Amino acid sequence: MTGSEQIVVFTLDDQRYGIPLEMVERVVRMVEITPLPGVAGFIRGVINVQGKILPVLDQRRRFGLSERPVELSDQLIIVKGAKRRLALMTDMACEVRECPEQIQTEAAEIISDLPFLAGVAKLSDGLILLQDPEALLSPAETEVIDELMEQEQP
Repeated sequence: MTGSEQIVVFTLDDQRYGIPLEMVERVVRMVEITPLPGVAGFIRGVINVQGKILPVLDQRRRFGLSERPVELSDQLIIVKGAKRRLALMTDMACEVRECPEQIQTEAAEIISDLPFLAGVAKLSDGLILLQDPEALLSPAETEVIDELMEQEQP
């Protein structure tokens, strides 16, 4: 993340995370997720968004957080990356915040191998973990999803 950009802030448990606004297509309420057999545990399944089938990633499972039942108040953040669109399960998408470069610390400066995160933003009301949606899937996981999504398309 460079320069000053806006981020969409969301929560998992009481921790705040941020995704660059430019990658967020929309935020929607939780809908029924169709499970897919034989996929990694953090891939909850697929949903239909305006005729397009999207994989749903369970952020709790991906980050190794404690599980809890899915609630109707949970939200999905639809993100568009360079190669695909994904739906990310969150407890709640809170707000859009300005995130100037001077308040950001890159992940590599904190821990050399910090998966899924681009860095941390230091705001007056606390820290926000800046997520890199492009890094949520390994190349092998991307390949598996590509194959599954081809099977799901009519």
